[in-house]
Amino acid sequence: MRMQGKAAIVTGSTKGIGLGIARVFAQEGAMITVVSRGERGEETVEELRQLGAADAFFVATDVRSSQMIQAMIAQTVERFGRLDVLVNNAGYHISKNAQDTSEEEWEFLIQTNLRSTFLCSKYAIPHLLKTKGSIINISSMVGLVGQPNAVAYSATKGGQVAMTKSMAIDLAPHGVRVNAICPGWIITPLVDDWFGQQPDEQAAREYIYGAHPMGRIGTIEECGKAALFLATDDSSFITGVALPIDGGVTLGY
Repeated sequence: MRMQGKAAIVTGSTKGIGLGIARVFAQEGAMITVVSRGERGEETVEELRQLGAADAFFVATDVRSSQMIQAMIAQTVERFGRLDVLVNNAGYHISKNAQDTSEEEWEFLIQTNLRSTFLCSKYAIPHLLKTKGSIINISSMVGLVGQPNAVAYSATKGGQVAMTKSMAIDLAPHGVRVNAICPGWIITPLVDDWFGQQPDEQAAREYIYGAHPMGRIGTIEECGKAALFLATDDSSFITGVALPIDGGVTLGY
């Protein structure tokens, strides 16, 4: 039980990669704050308890709102008495190039993906300093190599990587580690949504699967295991990394 006695916040944890991370944390005995805008919150809490979470509760939060983020963190510390791990996972993807991306879409992704990472970290850090905890930012492989027709998403994910490295430098002397996970193609509702936005969905799936040296895309549980590694003392001398979880696809991207 590598997270017994540890309290974690996982944003966007009712589906996709966030849910995969929350499940793995639960199996290792963590106390977990489930965060989303409102969908599947209580169902996720019940699932995590059955998996072995020491405690879990749901806080409906729009991560674009500073006030809601501050309230969510305060509720977490009040309930668990501590905060050890913050996972900034909440995010969204829009498949458009710079010319076709509206200013409203740009602002939405900046606020949802990048600003939320800053705000959650800002207000969690005072509590993480007390526990010598860690921050795990869920970026993307496109934050490292780019992606066609994803200018706003790529910008936010690259920003998360840069923010990770900067915070890691600032917080290392205080015993707080900051790392990023950069997933590639993972079986999630967001990836399914991306496939659905393509002109020929089946052809897109065949192309993407075939581009992976491992012949498949990843699972949310595989992302969860990587997050567990970064959240525990197994990675006690690791900070400021951007860890690709991509099945080797970027080797020939």
